[in-house]
Amino acid sequence: MTLFSNFIFNLILSTFPIMLYLFYTAYKNTLDDRENYLAEIVMIYSILYLNLRCSMPLIESLPMIMVNISIVLSYVKKNKAGIFGTSLIVCLYTYLFYEGYLFIIVLEYFIYYFIYVMLFKKIGISYFILIFSSVKLLFMILILIFREVSSFDIYVGALLLGFSFCLCMLLIIYLMDKAENVLKMHKSVKESISDREVRSSLFRITHEIKNPIAVCKGYLDMFDVNNKEHARKYIPIMREEINKTLLLLDDFLSLNKLKLNKDILDINLLLEDVLNNYWLLLKERRIKLIKDTIEDEVYVYGDYNRLTQVFVNIIKNSVEAMSNGGVISICSLIKGKKIVISFKDNGSGMSGEVLKKIKEPFFTTKKNGNGLGVSLSYEIIEGHNGKIEYESKLNEYTLVSIVLPIITV
Repeated sequence: MTLFSNFIFNLILSTFPIMLYLFYTAYKNTLDDRENYLAEIVMIYSILYLNLRCSMPLIESLPMIMVNISIVLSYVKKNKAGIFGTSLIVCLYTYLFYEGYLFIIVLEYFIYYFIYVMLFKKIGISYFILIFSSVKLLFMILILIFREVSSFDIYVGALLLGFSFCLCMLLIIYLMDKAENVLKMHKSVKESISDREVRSSLFRITHEIKNPIAVCKGYLDMFDVNNKEHARKYIPIMREEINKTLLLLDDFLSLNKLKLNKDILDINLLLEDVLNNYWLLLKERRIKLIKDTIEDEVYVYGDYNRLTQVFVNIIKNSVEAMSNGGVISICSLIKGKKIVISFKDNGSGMSGEVLKKIKEPFFTTKKNGNGLGVSLSYEIIEGHNGKIEYESKLNEYTLVSIVLPIITV
């Protein structure tokens, strides 16, 4: 039972860093090449460290064969930093264990690299492990012969080591392969859901574009070029519908590449312009406006039209969240070298689940919404080196805070 117990213990030591690596990749969802390479290095050297520090020899008079797991994983992952680094460390360990035979030990690990370069792509991982284990067993026996070891039990022990190492590696690779397949399947499912949501959102946008075009077509069908009353009445309506379509398309295109035309501007004056434009709408909806803003001039380096778009979107959302009157509170204050502008309404609010998704493109809870307003607002504010935060409680309130850096003129 001692041999079996040591084998299980060594297997657990080796698989623990692999489990952490897989959990990390699952948590991150997507890793770039550099980050994935570094994660592999951490996994490989963690296995080597644990085996050198804590592993128990399966056969007392023979070196710990499990230290070679990190080398095989380096070859499987094609990680050059792992291949050369772990090979060097294991060579040193084996040399110190045998107290000699440096040339034979270096030759052994050179052969592993030669097999990897010449045969790995042709034979695959499983056969590579079998060949690696066979070469390892052959060199163990060769060194035993050079050391003039005559005990039959030692040779049997070497055979058991080779077999146990091969079994351990095949099991580890099998588990890794299954785990990585599950991760790939999970990623594919998420991508499929995302594609479905994009298709649904594109359908919704197409529908919204179709509506104003249909209105324009209807008026054009009725339009009489000889009737001046038609020109006076229908052309402004068609122009407004076309502008709506262009605005929607601009917002959609802005998700891919946001263009900002920045200049020095008074943010309080901009806010005042927005409120003046919406004053009649708030009055019609019986919405009370409470304003507590800084009266002094506060300058920021920003895009007037884009920042106006953000403020309008926030106020518009607040208005739509209140079906029968309500209150919108707007305040601004200076914090260090930044201005904080807050919009708070006592409308329908949002649940925690909705709050987590509001900045996702195309996500909307409105029947006729396109889901672009909030996500675009986030991008605009971030393009101004600022920050936008949403806080809300269902059926109580929504608070939107915008933080922008100020400049001295």
